[in-house]
Amino acid sequence: MWTWLKRALLLALAAVVLFVFGWVPWYLAGMATTRRFVYHDHENEGLTPASFHLAFEEVAFRSSDGVEIRGWWIPCTDGKGTVVLVHGLNRSRIEMVRRAPFVHESGWNALLIDLRHHGRSGGAVTTFGAREKDDVEAAVRYARGRSPGKVVLWGVSLGAASVMLAAAETPQVAGVICDSSYRSLGDTLRHHLQLFRGFRWWLRIVPVWPVADEILFWMRERGGFDPASVDIRAAAGRLDGRPALFVANSEDVRMPKQIAFDLQAAAGRDAEVLIVPGRSHGGAWRDGTAAYEAAARALLQRVAS
Repeated sequence: MWTWLKRALLLALAAVVLFVFGWVPWYLAGMATTRRFVYHDHENEGLTPASFHLAFEEVAFRSSDGVEIRGWWIPCTDGKGTVVLVHGLNRSRIEMVRRAPFVHESGWNALLIDLRHHGRSGGAVTTFGAREKDDVEAAVRYARGRSPGKVVLWGVSLGAASVMLAAAETPQVAGVICDSSYRSLGDTLRHHLQLFRGFRWWLRIVPVWPVADEILFWMRERGGFDPASVDIRAAAGRLDGRPALFVANSEDVRMPKQIAFDLQAAAGRDAEVLIVPGRSHGGAWRDGTAAYEAAARALLQRVAS
């Protein structure tokens, strides 16, 4: 009897080990990269630029690997340049539409895009900035083709990471607003896995190490990209003094405000930080509109001058 009991316990232990260190990392990596999850943005659902009495066009262009990127082009007669607005993970261009009137009133064209694997754009995987930066770079090329002025990139969360990676490789980008970004994919994965373990007591059987490294491995295999290339802090260090504004909510548990200061330090002393009171992730524009508008206006004026 004891022999059978020991065998049963060993089989149960083996099943737990295979589940925690085998299936869980594979499954989570697949959810992150290949699942096309659509967040129901009730706050902005149904809005278009026309909702704010702005003339606009539905536009489409290709990223460097051929993926079709869809967006809205909002022209401005003042023609100081173009602001490219980029949404966060599992969102779409409508997340950024409430910023469009401010951009237009400031005398800039606006280009709102859906990143690959989001919204109405093509693409089969999400790569957390590794390939999304190519979508942003394509948006820069499109904007410069429509208007010869300067280009500023403005992104939130995944969009913030993507615009920072794109700016590091695109000298034509004149300035960046980086709202609620992560430092790197590895860093934010480990942080979110730690948060995940706090949801239920039994989730604590999933250790951050080595599960985080296993998830990164499967993200590479299932997503077809190098997670190590998603290094936002390193990208900030390649801005070469261009105007930059780093934004965070004061109590955001997903992307703590310290990240904004770390990115500012990497970008150099001319970069600015705005911390907006609030617990939301990526909600600084809503939570502190007046302060955010003032900081963004100052950056646009620096770029224009």
